[in-house]
Amino acid sequence: MIISYPILTMPPAGNAMEESEDAWLARLLAESDDPKGAYPARMIGNTYCWHGGLHIGANSATPVRAIADGTIVAYRLAPKTETYEGRPYDTSFVLLRHETETGAATPVVFYSLYMNLAAAEHLHGRTDTLPACYRTRTSPDARVPDDPKNAKIYRRDILGYPGSQHQTGRSGFHFEIFCTDEALAGFFRDSGRITENGSADIYGDVHFVIPEGKSFVAAHPRLPKGNGVWRTADKDGNLMFPAGTAGSNTGQQLYVSVRLDKDKRITIARIRTAQGQYRELGRVEQPGYGYAMLALAEALYPDNPSAGLEWLTFGRVLSEERSRHTDNWQLVHYAPSSVGYIDLSQAGIVRLSDADFPHWLGWKKVEEGAMLTPADAIVDEPATLQMLSGNGDAGKAALRHLVVKHPTEWDISDLDARFARLREPGMPLVSEDSWQRFKEQAQKLAFWQHTGLPRAVWHFNPLQFIHHMRRALWLSVGELRQAVPARMLRGIGSGIPDKIVYEAATRDAGVLARSHKDRLNTAWRKYGITTRARLAAFLGNSVQETVWFSTLEEKGGSRYWYSPWFGRGFLQLTHTPNYLEYWKFRGRNIDAAMDAALRATYGRAKQLRSNVPLHGAELTLAGNIVNWREDVAVDAYSAADSAGHYWLKNRANEELDTIKPNYRHAFSVHFSSQLRRQDAFVFYENASFRRASCIVNLPGHLSRKNPQLNGLVDRYHAYAYAQVLLFDYPTFPDRAGIVQFKPEDYEWKR
Repeated sequence: MIISYPILTMPPAGNAMEESEDAWLARLLAESDDPKGAYPARMIGNTYCWHGGLHIGANSATPVRAIADGTIVAYRLAPKTETYEGRPYDTSFVLLRHETETGAATPVVFYSLYMNLAAAEHLHGRTDTLPACYRTRTSPDARVPDDPKNAKIYRRDILGYPGSQHQTGRSGFHFEIFCTDEALAGFFRDSGRITENGSADIYGDVHFVIPEGKSFVAAHPRLPKGNGVWRTADKDGNLMFPAGTAGSNTGQQLYVSVRLDKDKRITIARIRTAQGQYRELGRVEQPGYGYAMLALAEALYPDNPSAGLEWLTFGRVLSEERSRHTDNWQLVHYAPSSVGYIDLSQAGIVRLSDADFPHWLGWKKVEEGAMLTPADAIVDEPATLQMLSGNGDAGKAALRHLVVKHPTEWDISDLDARFARLREPGMPLVSEDSWQRFKEQAQKLAFWQHTGLPRAVWHFNPLQFIHHMRRALWLSVGELRQAVPARMLRGIGSGIPDKIVYEAATRDAGVLARSHKDRLNTAWRKYGITTRARLAAFLGNSVQETVWFSTLEEKGGSRYWYSPWFGRGFLQLTHTPNYLEYWKFRGRNIDAAMDAALRATYGRAKQLRSNVPLHGAELTLAGNIVNWREDVAVDAYSAADSAGHYWLKNRANEELDTIKPNYRHAFSVHFSSQLRRQDAFVFYENASFRRASCIVNLPGHLSRKNPQLNGLVDRYHAYAYAQVLLFDYPTFPDRAGIVQFKPEDYEWKR
């Protein structure tokens, strides 16, 4: 799932790509502080009524954008603004259905609603920015698309502009996210019921529930001796594995959350208080850990570092890789002023991730149907009422994590039943006149009868839902195919050559997306390719190396001097030593004499620039080695996993953790081009991406501005498409230096 917020405004200062996810959420929550539009309830008179979304304040010129790829279910482009009790409100809306996934076994179906969008009379020439299927259908009535084929919407498409919400001096829109019973059961898990391992579709932070009475030791018992990366202090003298204190978490269960943030491992321990809240006990930051993962796996799990990397990353092994070492010693706070090392693999410790919606962070289902009056809109669930009456940050955070099932406010079929209690003596709608005005407003806003959805659905705080799901970053087939350009640039020659051609996509471009999507996504999570910047750079290289996602074998590879050890897999694993290192990482046993002989033969072939020595050695090569080599091109696991290993081994992630701007590079298409012969064209250079490309393809040219790297122009072109797919603020300057969301002459392969 690739998901973003409906408002994509730049932060007040700094690079948008470097704004933390928590800071971004806080910034949008600050724009959603209207008490009349709070989640999960708002006050009508002195009574709390369920409210399925948030009122987000925004400038009337700010586009409201689709948060994810989806399909229009219903819409209304109202001709004019309405009034209620002398104040304006807008009835324009768009309802989208999203069907995606957060893992191979986790389908996610949900709906996003954008209500109170500006009426047609206020668009002032901006109507043509709206989706074509409804921009000309102005009407006070809700509609469904005439042709579902034309109702497809893509993330960041403009759906409308903030309108009026029964307030003066403030523009904004109502935003909500909800799903049905069946859909919620597909992805939401009650983590409190899990007793061992959570979902295998791990994403985001990894969590551990440690029962009371577990023992902690003062030092990592298996940390290798010697001066590896684990012995090096950072510039401030902080050690990666500092000394702790032996002890026990006597009398208190620990709820531990682990996040890998660039170079750091951040571990937060919480305890449950007598009042039922979860208080932070302490946190540990281990500098350098995130960049040392591969070295640690090799040192701690030498018989199978691949399994070791999964222990360190996920807290368990998800694949079929196995090591004789099954421990996972990590540094954790177990008392207010005490930290120690504990084996998190031992029995009794529950292992989860954000995919399991940890209950101690506040995730909880609340169902109106189980309450005193399930048919109405009134909040009468005691725990929720208690939270609503509190003002502290902890209470507000808990409210944001509630997932509530209640009747929708957009249904006119049950207005009398839903609001009957508000018509009782002393209540705000007791008079017939006030009730009729309220009812008229509700009828003008209603649209539920067009959706085919059940009366009551599960509502999320929409901003909290997005904040949570942005951690998943699991690309569906449709999303992955968007990383493949519809029209391609190809530089004939290394570096940035004079001959650059522009050609149509081949018929098989993108074909690997469907058959290899699950293995690719799994490999990205295993190897830390879990930020948009890292993943965009991986795709920029992989899409080019696989000839636009069409083949896992280097074309013409059998003719090259290093054949038959030519490129295979998603980053074209090439040359004998790289294959041997990958197999060692996988724990595959190759006789030392055979290893030495293969490396020596490769050295002779490289010196002669001839594949004769390599082909001669094939006669004595063990059959399993031949099969392993072929697997990198034909086995989906090996094709993706080998690419992840090569990426991490060469420390490419580190280059992408510093964001560099795109620079426009103009040129003329060569006359031999299939398309646009001799036309002016541009591609976009990027220093971070260029360095990452050199690291995995031509490390000797790492510091060159124009490295003599094969396919460099092609890679820049693919990287631009990956940025559009993944980034929230892709920035491509035009000729005048004005920044655009998309490159010039951009066209998706949709």
